[in-house]
Amino acid sequence: MKAFRFFILSVAAMASIAANGQKESSPAALGDPAVAQEIRAWIDHWRKAVSAKDVDRVMELYTEDVVAYDVVPPLQYVGKADYRADWQQFFYQYESDLHVETRDLHVGGSGEFGYATGLQMISGMLKHGQKSGMWVRFTSLYGKVNGKWLDFHDHVSVPVEIESGKAMLDLKP
Repeated sequence: MKAFRFFILSVAAMASIAANGQKESSPAALGDPAVAQEIRAWIDHWRKAVSAKDVDRVMELYTEDVVAYDVVPPLQYVGKADYRADWQQFFYQYESDLHVETRDLHVGGSGEFGYATGLQMISGMLKHGQKSGMWVRFTSLYGKVNGKWLDFHDHVSVPVEIESGKAMLDLKP
């Protein structure tokens, strides 16, 4: 069931992106406008929790069986405990609050399922004094559980130069 749900949402997300180019989609672009509005509110709540480096508030937004693909190893995080450890490690590296910027946001969904795709930069001051920030691509898939939207799949990536195998971390939208 999860594989089918993932497949359907992936196809819907790609259709929305293709139809909308690089512009932010309107809430009614694909599916129920109320779902899109609720997903946007979820993203705002997530942004505030990440900016505050509040791992408990961040983890409230995920299902117990979340599967996440992050830009750092391992290849995948399965379950809330694994993903919490990834977030804790990430937050630990920063001296102060983080800044989150989102561009080219596409959201949609219907019924109990929703999605968001776009570009994000999370930036801040690292503990050793260096400023950090890079643009990443993201896709998040959501399900409604007991009346509340929860993220059951995150995918975060950066482009790679194929010949060298090196990540391209200096690209900007």
